[in-house]
Amino acid sequence: MITLDKRRRKKLQAVVDKDYSYRSYWDEDVEVRTTGKCGHGVFAARQFLPGELVMEVTGQLISKKDYEGSEYVMDLDTKWYLEPSMPGAFMNHSCSPNCELIQLTKTSLGVVAICNIEAESQLTFDYAWEAFDWNPRCRCGARNCRGWVVAEDEVKKMKRLAKKHKKKSS
Repeated sequence: MITLDKRRRKKLQAVVDKDYSYRSYWDEDVEVRTTGKCGHGVFAARQFLPGELVMEVTGQLISKKDYEGSEYVMDLDTKWYLEPSMPGAFMNHSCSPNCELIQLTKTSLGVVAICNIEAESQLTFDYAWEAFDWNPRCRCGARNCRGWVVAEDEVKKMKRLAKKHKKKSS
């Protein structure tokens, strides 16, 4: 088996995206497209008003006791994760989001607008992750950006972890 270097993988992924449309989605309300700086994202195809349901997030239910998660996984309840299908898998984090996730049904989440969202705007929510040494740096660009993809009350802990990690790698 041949391992792919990053450049070759990126080139081949472009072929998969173009020819097979695994990362494309469009309906009358939302669409998945590239963001430029954060891979793919979900964008409003029309205006949404505050409190309006933007979309339902469905996918595969996975027991929390047997799963460590992925970069897409969402908390459903105390026993289950939701590994979201399209387009929910491509919703990006923002420290200043325009949407929030709510429990919609026993097996799905809802994305609800928390402000007026104009057509063509990227739809985002605050992942509010707990701080761990694997948390990525945030690239949302919001004025109030916390610097990492963590909950607001986890920033101090994340700074300590990042400092400790930096000392180990020096």
